Amino acid sequence: MTNVVETPLEQVAYIHDGTLEGLLTCVFLAYERHEAPEDIVPEAVYEPRLGQSALFVETEFQKADRVRVGVEKAVGSDSFKAVMRASTCDDYDTGITVFRFIRYVMARPKSARQIPVLDELANPAVADLLRLVKHASNEAERMRQFVRFSHLENGVWYSKVNPNASVVPLVMGYFAARLNDQPFIIYDEAHSLAGVYDGRSWQLVRGDALNVPQATGHDGLMQEAWKCFYDALSIDARYNPELRRQYMPVRLWNNLTEMQPRQARRGDSLAVC
Repeated sequence: MTNVVETPLEQVAYIHDGTLEGLLTCVFLAYERHEAPEDIVPEAVYEPRLGQSALFVETEFQKADRVRVGVEKAVGSDSFKAVMRASTCDDYDTGITVFRFIRYVMARPKSARQIPVLDELANPAVADLLRLVKHASNEAERMRQFVRFSHLENGVWYSKVNPNASVVPLVMGYFAARLNDQPFIIYDEAHSLAGVYDGRSWQLVRGDALNVPQATGHDGLMQEAWKCFYDALSIDARYNPELRRQYMPVRLWNNLTEMQPRQARRGDSLAVC
């Protein structure tokens, strides 16, 4: 529950549940209480500063939506989409960066609103937000490139990922369009968040662990086929491990089919690859 304090606090951190709505509730509360918090962070990563007070903020969707409406009315829906994308980042200062951007756009004079706020690259409040947007966009693009699915016995396609930002919400629409009516799950192990698609619509589910059925009998064969295809495309004379690490970060290899040890047995048709 939200702590009730009569007077504004000088050094305070707002602690929320890690959701976008929780962050926006903190922004609303800062206006309501006339405070300038030092930090706005999820409870799971909060690190108290010396002499800092902590205010635990309960998420209130109506207040979060009022912030959304205010931002969109002031500077348009594209700016709020940038806020949403930036909020997925893991940086400790993500929350305070979003707060400072919203505070700037809400105080921006009407005479300046002819210029899109996201074009004000020299403004620190805008530049810091766009830095987070770029990071989240890059991480989402890596997920679109490097998600690898396994086919489970229950007919669901399953992938485990470990991105550096909570970008599963940003890529679910892409994979839903590609897989069409095939149900799938993308589980973000780093952020304990699963995107679940049932063949018609998708939703987000939070959980520290996900128990899934075994892969189908032919899934291993298909993975070996993919490894053979990957090897067939390589050109030994142009092997460049540094370039590969640049475009395919090592931190992603653990979940990439083509980077796993070979499983083919003697007698398998793929053992000759």
